[in-house]
Amino acid sequence: MSKIKKFRIIKYKNIEPNLKVKNISKSIDGKKIIQNLSLSINPGSINGLLGPNGSGKTTLFNLILGIMKPDSGDIYAKEKDKGEKINSLPVHERANRLKIGYIPQNESIFRGISCVDNLKAIAQIAIKEKRQQNETVERLLTEFTLQDVRNTLAQNLSGGQKKKLVIARALINKPRILLMDEIFAAVDPITIENIKKIIVNLQVNKNISILITDHAFDNVLQISDKIFIISNGKIVSSGKPQDIIRDENAREVYFGETY
Repeated sequence: MSKIKKFRIIKYKNIEPNLKVKNISKSIDGKKIIQNLSLSINPGSINGLLGPNGSGKTTLFNLILGIMKPDSGDIYAKEKDKGEKINSLPVHERANRLKIGYIPQNESIFRGISCVDNLKAIAQIAIKEKRQQNETVERLLTEFTLQDVRNTLAQNLSGGQKKKLVIARALINKPRILLMDEIFAAVDPITIENIKKIIVNLQVNKNISILITDHAFDNVLQISDKIFIISNGKIVSSGKPQDIIRDENAREVYFGETY
């Protein structure tokens, strides 16, 4: 696993972003949830989306995934070497063709089947060849140190093992963009450190663009290349973690003055 430093420092120059959100807005029941919001996510980067409850984080994720459609503005995802406007694309096409993956906050494993069968269930959908399905499942079991519990029912796995399984399942489809919602929630400190190492290792080895939202902001700051602060549906600040913690807007709406 990659060693985590206090703040990761990676430079990107002249790179077409994997994900670009441009001036999108969304209202629900007459209330403005997302307001003229823009952000871009570079290939191979880890990005944090931080903000108070009700700031629009979940709605933004739903717009990127295709669960909701923006009222205005555009969303682009890179396919091959150029960005494609995806406003009208359904969820399954964003997932399968454009490789937009998602790890939800709520436990998304199949609790009544084994660890290995959880992986096989996704592999059978995402991968055509049987041999490649099996190779992918075995590789992920090894990479995520789940071989010893491969035949254990998912409901009997520890919290940390469940998190590993959820991440491993999300990787079967080889996502180019991976959204993570509250990935550090409800696990012990040792598991949190392991998850941080896993996420950094994903970025280093697989060139995945990652966008994380989590209330455990210290953990997000530690592993992210860039932080976006969202408040009232707007990005009020963005930048490197070491800069964002000193930013006046970020401190006013999220971190507070004592952090």
